[in-house]
Amino acid sequence: MTAEEALQTYYKKREISQPEIAFMLEVSQTTVHNWLSGKHKIPIEFYDRIAKLCNIDLIEILPEGWRILLDKEKQQ
Repeated sequence: MTAEEALQTYYKKREISQPEIAFMLEVSQTTVHNWLSGKHKIPIEFYDRIAKLCNIDLIEILPEGWRILLDKEKQQ
């Protein structure tokens, strides 16, 4: 799951407004709109906040390549 998909799912299931999400993530409502509409990718520095907001593990929304690297580090 991508960060965008996680945020979109949270937005739809919680029936929460974009301004409310923006407040919780400490960004503008325009930023949230651009993320949800696919106009802009979510910068990695917001992944932790989004994972906490959506009540999911950060690892679930990290790009696949990052997950592989983390798995290799755990094995060492």
